[in-house]
Amino acid sequence: MATTATLTVKEFLAQTPEDQRCELIHGEIVPMGNAKFKHEKVKANANRIFVAYFLSKPMGEVYIETMYQLTETDALQPDLSILLKDQIPAEAPEDLLDLAPAVVFEVVSSESAAHLEERIELFLEKGTRAVLVAFTTTRVLRVFEPSGVARLARGDQAVEIEVLPGFSVPASRFFEGL
Repeated sequence: MATTATLTVKEFLAQTPEDQRCELIHGEIVPMGNAKFKHEKVKANANRIFVAYFLSKPMGEVYIETMYQLTETDALQPDLSILLKDQIPAEAPEDLLDLAPAVVFEVVSSESAAHLEERIELFLEKGTRAVLVAFTTTRVLRVFEPSGVARLARGDQAVEIEVLPGFSVPASRFFEGL
């Protein structure tokens, strides 16, 4: 019976071409799909919404497709992530940030349910305070918290995130233009 060796993040980064979209989960390389326009439109909407929030409350920054090292064998690259000021290094490191972002925003357009669940759990276990998952086909947004609570928002229902005081946006704004 053949067994596959697990990779460390360092080994993964050394052997994976930069133009190959993939992540490392539990030491295994997981290819990422190519995003279609609907996916990118929701991501652009989310970026605009969060940047506007931080212009009025300068307590963090928004990053797009930034890879984070969560453990020795886990490196994930969410569609969009938010780092609070105390998480942002004074000088940009050469390697991956070795932390979990405060907030993660993911757009689902083709991921398997098992892969998505694994990613959500990894982020939450490592310190992410909220994982927002936008589903393009049903135009709903789910907010997952470390406590195990998951909230659904659709249409004019407000998306609120505890770690971002005063943040309240109708779910429909994330899906504008679809």
